[in-house]
Amino acid sequence: METIVKDTCSPTIGVDHIAAYVPNQYLPMEELARARGVEPSKFLSGIGIREMAVPSPAEDIVVLGANAGRAVLEEAGISPKDVGLLIVGTESAEDKSKPTATHIHELLGISSSCRVFDVMHACIGATYGVLSAIDWVRGSGKYALVIAADIAKYGLNAPGEATQGAGAVAMLISRSPRLMALEEIGAYSKNVYDFWKPLDKDFPIVKGAYSAECYMKAVLECFSGRQLDKTASFLYHTPYPALVKQAHGRVVKMMDENLDPRKHFDDKVARSVLYASRVGNIYTGSLWLSLVSFLENRLVSPSESNAADSGANAGLDSCYMFSYGSGCGSVLLQGTFSSTWRAMAQMSRIGERLGKRVKLSVEEYERLMYSDEPGNWDQPTFSHFKFEGVRDNERVYARIG
Repeated sequence: METIVKDTCSPTIGVDHIAAYVPNQYLPMEELARARGVEPSKFLSGIGIREMAVPSPAEDIVVLGANAGRAVLEEAGISPKDVGLLIVGTESAEDKSKPTATHIHELLGISSSCRVFDVMHACIGATYGVLSAIDWVRGSGKYALVIAADIAKYGLNAPGEATQGAGAVAMLISRSPRLMALEEIGAYSKNVYDFWKPLDKDFPIVKGAYSAECYMKAVLECFSGRQLDKTASFLYHTPYPALVKQAHGRVVKMMDENLDPRKHFDDKVARSVLYASRVGNIYTGSLWLSLVSFLENRLVSPSESNAADSGANAGLDSCYMFSYGSGCGSVLLQGTFSSTWRAMAQMSRIGERLGKRVKLSVEEYERLMYSDEPGNWDQPTFSHFKFEGVRDNERVYARIG
């Protein structure tokens, strides 16, 4: 692996490295549409999702998160013993008291002197975790690890079924980050019931149209009144890509009415939603998967114009990142890419992994996601960990290999 020297002169704090994990199985949305008696274009074009990631029986959010955490530490060359803070953002926790982070802390072999906890606020939990980690790193010499892990489930034939997904993203937060510096530049919160999960319900309650309205309102509140850089990239929380396209159209109109919204989206946003279209909504990890998607596909297709892709940041300077959580809370971040962003981004291989997954039938998908006894799943896996079941009311995990 290429040796990367940290820029110790910079006082900035942000994401040193980022890594993602997705299950090894997927369901083509065209097949789900046919099984539900829906015109496929409603899923493929109407919401912009082509494939849904489906976890195996051995992959719960602990396993998803531990795999992402393992990848980010290994790729960044950072020992688990150097992590002083571990935060997990999730809305898919299996316990009402015991944090998901405690299981991941053990599986990754992080020091017992580490502070460990979860953050829950719908899809924005991990972003709030990142902001908390930035504050913590400012006064500490250690690394912070923030992991977003979720499995989105709405129920068979539910209106939200087509936006389900599963996956995890891990962000290593440090001083003088090798990937990007981050700062919060806007926030908006309001008490609304657009999406929620009562404790006595198996699946969330969703007011789809109203939730989209709340999302748009938060976008406008966070972006309005700011002198926005038209040349920057724009990344959004992505419940489904079509919503992001609508939101960015409003941001473009706010920024410059002479801009072509479609072209600006294609140039500054489109790369970031490519993986969401192949994974689905992963709740707290959605915005951060957008960053992974943007970086990997920026490497493949670096230039938006005929301008040379050169210079200290290899043609990449800054981005805006909009995070939203139902209920609701939202944050607008501004990221400034480091001169070593390309070397860090080249470690990520999620695009390759998406192409190597096992294709499921609708029957297999329903058995894995909704059967009380899904049985053993003996397909090859990317995972280094597995969930072995519940014994004496305790969840049991193991390492693979």
